[in-house]
Amino acid sequence: MEIAIVGTRRGSVHAQWIAQCPEFSVTAVACSQDTRTAAEVVRTHHPHAEVTTDALSLIRHGRIDAVAITTPTHSRHELVSEALHRGLLVVCEAPLAADRQSALELAELAHARDARTVVSFQLRENPALRHTRQALAEGAVGQLLAIDIDLHDDTYARSAGPGDQRELRNAGDGALTELGAHAFDLVPWLTGTGLWEVSSAWTHRVHDTEVGHDAVPGAADGFAQAELRTLVCPTRARVMVSRTGGTQPQLFVTAHGSLGAIRVRVNTADGSGLFTLSTGARDAQQLFGAHSMNPYRRLADDLDTGARPMPGFDDGLAALALVDAVMRVDTTERW
Repeated sequence: MEIAIVGTRRGSVHAQWIAQCPEFSVTAVACSQDTRTAAEVVRTHHPHAEVTTDALSLIRHGRIDAVAITTPTHSRHELVSEALHRGLLVVCEAPLAADRQSALELAELAHARDARTVVSFQLRENPALRHTRQALAEGAVGQLLAIDIDLHDDTYARSAGPGDQRELRNAGDGALTELGAHAFDLVPWLTGTGLWEVSSAWTHRVHDTEVGHDAVPGAADGFAQAELRTLVCPTRARVMVSRTGGTQPQLFVTAHGSLGAIRVRVNTADGSGLFTLSTGARDAQQLFGAHSMNPYRRLADDLDTGARPMPGFDDGLAALALVDAVMRVDTTERW
């Protein structure tokens, strides 16, 4: 399958993933201005691909079957829409869009075009988390009563300059939107229960002096926490995300059940993890080594079998709906 990559910041990660899948061939890497990075991505992973600064032309006229959209969220809507109209398989970096309304428009367009879509929620590929999901489905801790998810990562904040950080936050790619989309996606995926709603929430902006007082509350770096509930079952959920200086890229999941608890720690930088099952006086642990969390491997299998278990635009919309709910429910005083 011929695929193009649009964007270089996260596009380099997608290029590495695709290079591990012979079912895909990258024909081009598109960027807005950073041709040096795009050329390096091509040289390192896909030497036969071309570099272009005209992403729309590539989508409209390129000889491709699929496109991976990895640009900043505020710039994705037009690119994704064009790819859907073109009939391409669309892989979109998470979050799907900058806000719920934009995500809703893309999801509805995908349905209208009967398009094949994927949102790269790569945490679903993590072995420790997949093991956790199976254990919960099999009733390892009895009836699930509560699940806590804490996701912390300041990878971009540590690697980008002040100007880039400011641009990222003002584009809506702050902790709540960027990390929250991944964390909120894990709630229904791990529990097997949908229809979650936000019952309470708060956010805190750490870099307020850089962002400015008129910044979108959920868009800035810092902390966000939400309490979730569902009418389907008595299970409650808590999600917290943070992206501040010195934060190591880690994910913690704790699932409390009527018979015990599961605790999982995942290094989201290398995919390694530790799974602990506690029932009574006994703890059973399982260590998982580094893993690329490559969603394209599963996508290649799905294309071969015709199955569609990959997270799509509806999943991306559901995650952003919860992000939007946090912004609406949060009553934290702004300063």
